[in-house]
Amino acid sequence: MAKARSHRNPGRRRGAKPEDRAIQAALELIAEDGWRSFSLDAMAKRAGLAPDAARELFASRNAVLDAVFRRMDEAVAAEGTYAPDDSNPVRDRLFDVLMRRFDALNARRAAMVRLTRELPFDPPSAARAACRLARSLREALRTAGLSARGPLGAAQTKGLGFVYLYAVRAWLADDSADLSATMAALDKGLRAAETLMAAFAGLTAKAPGRPGREPSQA
Repeated sequence: MAKARSHRNPGRRRGAKPEDRAIQAALELIAEDGWRSFSLDAMAKRAGLAPDAARELFASRNAVLDAVFRRMDEAVAAEGTYAPDDSNPVRDRLFDVLMRRFDALNARRAAMVRLTRELPFDPPSAARAACRLARSLREALRTAGLSARGPLGAAQTKGLGFVYLYAVRAWLADDSADLSATMAALDKGLRAAETLMAAFAGLTAKAPGRPGREPSQA
């Protein structure tokens, strides 16, 4: 049985660095008014920064989003990286790493829910966020001890993206303390992906002119 998870929103601390204050202010404003209403000037005012100082930190609204996503990546990696030869099954490693990301999302839940729902209506920002997500998924693969390079890495990144977005749909409606619905959706998606990959490996192993190989039991 998975152990219960606890979450709390990051709070603004006195004496925090200007970038920290700006990001926290941005999350608060997005949670309150949405992405379409968010502006750098409003962020600067909420953070107690001069507008010019805020623009030195972030040249655009999308630069703020990049910083938010980068910090979530850092939070995921900070909990440790698996070695490529780790004895834990790949599915379990990916489950752990992606649940770390959902923990990071949940710590910023109000803002991230609004972003997830509103970004599709802002195509330029949505495209940039999609590129940022692809980078985050490659980082997730590396954190899980898997390669994100070459054609295989690209395929694994794309497949992991489908699994992640499937679980995001559950997360949006998951108000449980331990994210049980999100964990169930993520586990289901990873198992389905594992089955497809095993089937694909079996087909390629039996292709004419190629020696057959037994699938890994790891």
